[in-house]
Amino acid sequence: MSRYRGPATLISSGGSEVEVYVDLRAKQREWSGTVTITDFDADDPHDRTLRLPDGREAQVTLGGSEAWSDVITLLGSGPPPFA
Repeated sequence: MSRYRGPATLISSGGSEVEVYVDLRAKQREWSGTVTITDFDADDPHDRTLRLPDGREAQVTLGGSEAWSDVITLLGSGPPPFA
């Protein structure tokens, strides 16, 4: 299992960017994790692009979060950008 914890950039479908902290895990062909985010419209249902500091990118879909929490689940699409 591969793992990445650290900074990343989350990019909206409209091109807005925000710096985030991610905790990602890859297991075989699937990868997922959480993103800590404070000032981003997580209610927008569109997929996002996740960019790691080295420039690698992948598509992600944001999931839910606990009430009053800034930690949101995410599900990756395609190969993980950290493996």
